[in-house]
Amino acid sequence: MTVLKRMSAVLVLVAACHGGAAFAQDPLDAELDAMIAANESDEAALALARRQADAGNLTGAAATLERSLLLRSSPQSDDVRLYYASVLCRLGDDRRGAYQLANVRNAAAEGWAEARAACGQLPLATSAVRGDGVSAMLTLGVSYDSDALGALTPQFEVIGFPTATEEGASVVASGIVNGQFASRVTGHGYAGASLISRNDISGPDVDYQTAALWGGYARHLGGDDRQLAGGPIVRHSRLLGDGLLTEYGLQADYSFSGGGPGRWTIRGEAVRQDFLGSGFASVRDGEHYEVGVTYRNSPELPRVWTAGVVAEVKTAELDSFAYRGGRAFVAAQMPIGDNGAYLTGSGVARYVDFDDSGLGSFGSEARFYLRAAAGIPLNRQGLFAEAGVTYSSRRYDDTSLYSDFDSVGVEARLVYRFGL
Repeated sequence: MTVLKRMSAVLVLVAACHGGAAFAQDPLDAELDAMIAANESDEAALALARRQADAGNLTGAAATLERSLLLRSSPQSDDVRLYYASVLCRLGDDRRGAYQLANVRNAAAEGWAEARAACGQLPLATSAVRGDGVSAMLTLGVSYDSDALGALTPQFEVIGFPTATEEGASVVASGIVNGQFASRVTGHGYAGASLISRNDISGPDVDYQTAALWGGYARHLGGDDRQLAGGPIVRHSRLLGDGLLTEYGLQADYSFSGGGPGRWTIRGEAVRQDFLGSGFASVRDGEHYEVGVTYRNSPELPRVWTAGVVAEVKTAELDSFAYRGGRAFVAAQMPIGDNGAYLTGSGVARYVDFDDSGLGSFGSEARFYLRAAAGIPLNRQGLFAEAGVTYSSRRYDDTSLYSDFDSVGVEARLVYRFGL
């Protein structure tokens, strides 16, 4: 009997060492399987990271979560990002924890309570405390306008003669790049650039380009997520291959939380305008001032909407080119289904009243622009195909001598986003 017991014990030991079907998997194999699974989904990465953290391996948990974000960073990764922030704060790395929290877009995500418990009073759910990095949106496409001529060339109204119109197609491109550097809990430096370009394919010659550069410093003012930022800005515009306008000056904004995912921004700008070209171009030289208020709400990307109003004042060497006015704008984007497709729309209304105390008068002018589009994701992350329709309009009062303008357009373009 003793011999049988000893033989049974040996068989059990051999089976345990070599992995029989009736015995538990080797712990090393189980851990390897968990690491492989963590590379395949956010849920598996979270599960592994929580087991690592519960076992006291916070560094390993942080590595698991960081690897998951590198593989699949998207608006659907908020749960991973929130737990990663919690782990970083528990490791004492508050700055990187704040950066992760600043990139969370879903204000209703379940992990917020855990993140707040780990990170204390760090500003949460805001771009104000992001770390160093670059974000951008680039577009390239083609457009058709029912009146491409009138888009850039106001037509004088002559009684008895119809206003000249001409359809046209163009290649359109745009880009905006924002960078942040020297990030600290107290503030960060920033810089950015933008470009809008249109070159005709058919129809009238309507080529134009506008570029801008800006930079400055943003100061974080407290735990309620207030920020004050400001710095220089320069713009340059070209029309039909020749310089049209150069602007240079200062801009500043004050922003604060609007509760939850909302944010208010009060922005001001003062620039000098130098019009280029021969003849009487210089009579339009002067200063341009504006101040505006914007509200942005982004409960969960790609769902976002924004609205604002801006007041404008322009001076000019010839009073007839001076004006006062303002504009209002709204934009929104919402997802369609779960595959990354979306609908987007925007609108701008602008009104200016020219000074009538000088030689001649341009009266008043109202401009409207509407756009609606749908986008679908392509194979590359961040790349979308977008198709849209547009409507442009200008309305003048009777003293302006200009004809009203209307144009309907369609466009197709590629959109590439990164770091957003």
